[in-house]
Amino acid sequence: MADQKLIDMVGKYIDKYYEPVNNDIKMDEEMRVIFDIITKFRKKRAEKKALQEEQLKESSFTEEMFPEEFDVSTMQKTKIEKGMSSTMSVNRNIDKLMNQLEETFSQRLLRMIDERGMTDSEAYTKAYVDRRHFSKIRKDVNYVPNKKTVLAFTIALELSLDEAKDLLASAGFALSRSSKTDIIVAYFLQNKIYDMFEINDILNVYGQQVF
Repeated sequence: MADQKLIDMVGKYIDKYYEPVNNDIKMDEEMRVIFDIITKFRKKRAEKKALQEEQLKESSFTEEMFPEEFDVSTMQKTKIEKGMSSTMSVNRNIDKLMNQLEETFSQRLLRMIDERGMTDSEAYTKAYVDRRHFSKIRKDVNYVPNKKTVLAFTIALELSLDEAKDLLASAGFALSRSSKTDIIVAYFLQNKIYDMFEINDILNVYGQQVF
């Protein structure tokens, strides 16, 4: 039986976030944070560009004053190469992120299993998913299991709350405030508690289907 203190803590978490109307957990706040980050990034990039242009003007002025000591064309080439290197690095990161955004559930799950150095059997055993079910996920790149199975894998792979949301999204699901199961799982993910027995105890206490 789950510890009473844990039961009470989860109860407070449910009271805080549970809503009878479907509403993704903290999505509005997350979007605001993302927009703020993008705004700051664009502002910083504009300031950097203005600074580079100012430095380029200064270097051109210096060449006119002391032509024998400076080769501005070399300096400009260096600046361009550095800028290209930075841009290429950013583009590679963006390409990687875009590829991940386009991943199906099966592709994302298998990648996450590999990244954690787990075998397939370790992953599906910890998730309480049988081998035949997992075989369908592996063989069919577009296969989408039910939400309960996806949630089980978020625990088995010991995902962060954000990683769990991404995995759910790849299967067309989201953590919902209208689901006590979702809120309970979110509590354990947020607190990095991945004991399936303990999670099932709490689910049972609150009348939810166990994994």
